Amino acid sequence: MSRQTKYTPDQLTPEQREQYDVFLKTRKARADGMMGGPFDPWILNAELFHRLYALAGMLWNRTSLDRGLVELAISITGRVWEANVEWAAHAPRAVEYGIPQDVMDTILKGERPVQASPEQLLMYDVCMALLVGHLLPKPLYDRAVATWGERGVVEITAVIGFYALTSMSLNAFEVEVGPGQVTPFPRQD
Repeated sequence: MSRQTKYTPDQLTPEQREQYDVFLKTRKARADGMMGGPFDPWILNAELFHRLYALAGMLWNRTSLDRGLVELAISITGRVWEANVEWAAHAPRAVEYGIPQDVMDTILKGERPVQASPEQLLMYDVCMALLVGHLLPKPLYDRAVATWGERGVVEITAVIGFYALTSMSLNAFEVEVGPGQVTPFPRQD
């Protein structure tokens, strides 16, 4: 069960309610009135919610990168952080946007997907270098710039950083996956 105290929309401050209403313009609240995902923890600070929600929309919809590669980067980040909601929400989208299921299955196992296309494998290597090694070695950087340009590389780093923040929010509050979704990284208390 999520650690966050449940709330109803009428318990929100005016600032929080304003952001909640922004959320409702593009998404649906759950039956209990909560938003799900990282949005419930974020709403505790209305300004933070406002800024993160806007950044999420930009990174999800308006980068120069292929949508499947963005979903792949998000999924890899969720896998590294063992963020159940992140993986459950974005791994299926990666497949929907063209990443082969066997590639996602390999990543879920914690293995390098050698069967992936060269561009998908490059995305995996860039993500893992930054998420695990905290650096992007020059040869890998050069390959990434040759493939996606400097703009693409900055967008990849923003996606990885944002979804690391998102994964930390999900893990800190132990946000649960939605109904019908599988919990890929079970927790032991």
